[in-house]
Amino acid sequence: MNTRKIGIIAKTELVLSLRSLDLILFGFLMPLAIIIVIGLIYGDHGTGQGMIERNIGSWISIGICAMGLMGLPLTLADYREKKVLKRLQVTPASPVLLLGVQLLVKGVVALLSGLLVLLAAVFLFDYSIAGSPVTTVLAYLVVLLAIFSIGLCVASIAPDSKKAGLLCSILYFPMLLFSGTTIPFEVFPKGVQSFASVLPLTQGIKFINTVSLGGSFRDAMAPVLILSGIFVVCTAVALKTFRWDMDA
Repeated sequence: MNTRKIGIIAKTELVLSLRSLDLILFGFLMPLAIIIVIGLIYGDHGTGQGMIERNIGSWISIGICAMGLMGLPLTLADYREKKVLKRLQVTPASPVLLLGVQLLVKGVVALLSGLLVLLAAVFLFDYSIAGSPVTTVLAYLVVLLAIFSIGLCVASIAPDSKKAGLLCSILYFPMLLFSGTTIPFEVFPKGVQSFASVLPLTQGIKFINTVSLGGSFRDAMAPVLILSGIFVVCTAVALKTFRWDMDA
């Protein structure tokens, strides 16, 4: 399969993703609404270390959570159930290529969501990043790859949309509610914080927040190692267990 055909597939998938009402709601409108409400409540206008500065990683990660734990696995499970994957099996497409295209498309959507949140923070609340923008972007990509690898793993093992939806809900909602994306992590009671700290997205948000405030990868070594391990293990499982047709 040549580069042109891959580009056509990726473009088609991107258009289909952007037409999804769920994507618009959970990937774009929700993070935008949350940062606006938080900004209005706490009044972080150029404070340097205010609520928005300390938690920007939480809100730019909502798109990662939505795309990686819902959009990606549900799309592939739906394709498998409708025999789309079975038809692709007779083409030159490979599991690596198919999963890679989905990773790319959903990753672009997550990046657009994060960019929208950043623009809102900058223009509405005078946000400015204290750390290195390059390091922060790299941290964001590490988190994206780790969370998306979990979604790829679910997509590979779930035989149909119903089972994929159940697995996605088990993963998605605890991370959405307790990792700090909807409610700032720091306002949770200690017991809730202890539980939430084991969630992959919590580690990812800590990583992004650390570097966005001026820290380095070394300052967030624990999240880096955890996220790297998740990526390696889940990607390996996804490639090993991938099936074009669960009936086969």
